[in-house]
Amino acid sequence: MSKLAKSVLICLVVGLVVNGTLQANWSETFDGDELDLATWQFLPFPDVTKTFTNTIEVDPNGNKYLSLGETSSAGTGGSAFGAGFGSDEVFTDVRVGAIVNVTGDASRNHHGLLARAIYVIDPDGSVTGVAPGLFTPQVYVMHINWEDGPANMRIDIEKVVNMQNIMRNEAELGLEVAAPGLNHARSYYAELDVVGSGPVYVTGSLYEYKGGPLVVKTATMVDTNGNDPWEDPDVHDEVFADGKSAIFAQNENEEPVGYHTTFDDVFSVSDGPAAVNPSPADGAAAVSIDADLNWLEAEFATSRDLWFGKKGAMEKIEQSPEGAAFDPGTLEFGQMYEWRVDQIGPSGPVTGRTWTFTAADCLSAEDFDAYTDDAGLRAAWVDNIPDWDYLFLGTDAVGNNSIRFDLQNQFEPYFTEATRTFESPQDWTAHGVEALSLSFIGEKENSEHLMYLILEDAAGQSLKVEHPFTYACQTDTWRQWTFTLGQFTDAGVDLSSVKKCTIGFGDGTNSGQEGDDRDLVFIDDINLCPAGSY
Repeated sequence: MSKLAKSVLICLVVGLVVNGTLQANWSETFDGDELDLATWQFLPFPDVTKTFTNTIEVDPNGNKYLSLGETSSAGTGGSAFGAGFGSDEVFTDVRVGAIVNVTGDASRNHHGLLARAIYVIDPDGSVTGVAPGLFTPQVYVMHINWEDGPANMRIDIEKVVNMQNIMRNEAELGLEVAAPGLNHARSYYAELDVVGSGPVYVTGSLYEYKGGPLVVKTATMVDTNGNDPWEDPDVHDEVFADGKSAIFAQNENEEPVGYHTTFDDVFSVSDGPAAVNPSPADGAAAVSIDADLNWLEAEFATSRDLWFGKKGAMEKIEQSPEGAAFDPGTLEFGQMYEWRVDQIGPSGPVTGRTWTFTAADCLSAEDFDAYTDDAGLRAAWVDNIPDWDYLFLGTDAVGNNSIRFDLQNQFEPYFTEATRTFESPQDWTAHGVEALSLSFIGEKENSEHLMYLILEDAAGQSLKVEHPFTYACQTDTWRQWTFTLGQFTDAGVDLSSVKKCTIGFGDGTNSGQEGDDRDLVFIDDINLCPAGSY
């Protein structure tokens, strides 16, 4: 495959060594009498009819832009795919961007951005076994998709192996998203960010214009060497570590014939992709008030500015973090926060995306999510009936865990309880909490059982609090039981030194269950809550 020498670049191509990795940048405005980059290669697949075109057009305002087009149908050998590679530079972490436009006519095609692409030119079809032209063994793709017309414009990101999209469930995972509104017959600014090498984080974004409001953004695709949620079961392809950047147009259908797309101000930069993988996740709810902030930075970042604050009042943190983590201190219960990481590298700061999360209304004392099986649960929560199993790990359809009681209170001792003994006493007075809450659900066929909770401090002082309704365990809807912690303090229990927590059912008398009947009750989310929660 012939390559033009990089020395003939007209625009500046910058080579940087960051963290030991060669980085490079290129850009193209199309505003000159010739292309800014003499290294452009325009390559279609299949390359049979030779009707794939790349031309510089001029709009009524005198602005020049690139047009990629195909006038032959894919059914007659016209190209189904045509790409433009501005440079032969290879990137690891990269942001590819361009002004994109489809005029709203009936061409109904795709166009978009490519990152970490590896390609070969197959002159006679021997590589693909199909036809001559461009062949891409690997590439991450961002589509701006008009296939179903401008009213249904959407963007998506894909992993493509040997010219085949290996993705599934893009829409379900947020990797394919529709653009809001209907006024799409105009230009936008598109960005494709790729960060990391194991895993790789891929994000597609569409803006009103460069630096303007966000129109729509995909979820971040996390690509690992293992089987990912967007791959078929038992399928895995290794991550793409690096490659070239490009723009492309596409229409694989016989009708309508061909495609016509336009691009302007195309660029590929190593010092451009935003920080990714925020923790707490963007939009997360019920975040612990003791949570730290963590994120993943691109290779170019040597330092960073962190912005953090309540929603609408985000401020720059005076002392920038030394790494990709920050302790914001104790958060406010129920408060929404926003934050942003601006990475700083040799070319200056790169503004990050603004993330949000909402602090939990309560502190979690136990959510049961740390347990993976019945044995682990029973090791932590010990029941009162030896040699029989009455405690099980419950898991719902979305993976939330709970503790399941199988009640047989028709037998002695006529009550069933589970006790967790903490390795070190727990302080259940911090952050002004004043109430304890737990979630429960039973079955309407259950017998009535008294439900209760016992707290015991390190000195052995305890109090048993009983639910007011013995029929509560007959509910088939998740319910909350919330009560004041003050009653434990009044009884002499030291809540700053809680050693044991017991959940139980039964009052020591026969429940009246028939035969070997088992009544099921699930308990989840034991929380410590502030005033106003009860």
